[in-house]
Amino acid sequence: MQNELLQVLAIAAIIAPITTGFTELYKRYTPAEGKLLPVLSIGTGILLAGGWAVAFGHAALLGSYAFAGLLSGLAAVGVYQIVKPNQEAK
Repeated sequence: MQNELLQVLAIAAIIAPITTGFTELYKRYTPAEGKLLPVLSIGTGILLAGGWAVAFGHAALLGSYAFAGLLSGLAAVGVYQIVKPNQEAK
């Protein structure tokens, strides 16, 4: 159990910067704004982690990898919220 948890956290840590990059691309080159960006970020993280599981022959652990993708998407959303300019300060 502990080994699987460490594997999920490692995958999430590896995929999070990639997910953040895709979120930045969505933000710059699509009209998606507001509440849609976190959904796109989480979906991207899940797709990346699922692709990772299939590519490396871990299809049996697809649920665990999808959870890692969810974590990476949430991390990307957190980075987006920190970097996003504060509208109240203006």
